[in-house]
Amino acid sequence: MKKLLFLLLVLMASHGAWAQETQFGVKMGVNFPSLQPRTGFSPGSEYKISAKFLLGGFANIKIGTATTLQPGLLFSVKGNKSVEQHNTISFGSPVPYTTERNLNIYYFELPVNVLYNKTLSLGTAYAGGGAYAAYAVSARIRSINKRNTYMKRGSAERVAFGDQPDQLDKFDYGLNAVAGFRLKNKIDFSLNYGFGLANISNNPGFKSQNRNVNLSIGYIF
Repeated sequence: MKKLLFLLLVLMASHGAWAQETQFGVKMGVNFPSLQPRTGFSPGSEYKISAKFLLGGFANIKIGTATTLQPGLLFSVKGNKSVEQHNTISFGSPVPYTTERNLNIYYFELPVNVLYNKTLSLGTAYAGGGAYAAYAVSARIRSINKRNTYMKRGSAERVAFGDQPDQLDKFDYGLNAVAGFRLKNKIDFSLNYGFGLANISNNPGFKSQNRNVNLSIGYIF
């Protein structure tokens, strides 16, 4: 499946050699990721929204009257944030505390989307979808134990990649849905939903797939 997806992305991107019009752009934005259903690195009972970031470049390649092919290369942070409730005993009485875990996985991501464009008075609206492949270069998890507002203890550790139960898979791939608007001054706003298909967890007790909503702003040169 990974080889087939990679071949598809290469073939779609190579179509640019025959394209008559190509524009290049850069963008940056905010990710709102999650891992579904969950991962052994953050097995908390409650999940919170954790904003992370992305940045990169892309190309708009005209392949039809109102259709463009948009390959890109992004540096994108995914993961999740979880909170787990605990109790400890102090002077014979239970004392509640929480453990907050923030998992960050740093990916180089190659999306390839096909977009339908509609010219309007203020600019161009577009919508479409495609696929992505991603490779993780690093991962870290930061844990914070909180007893109250004043008593906090934090720690950070790297997450290893490999095929062992306590490691993550480096490779990810999935599908995209995209919508956006490009102003006449070439400023571009987009909304993207990434639906991960790969199970990045090697722990047989967990099946973890990336889900990600991102908002970005870009500029077309």
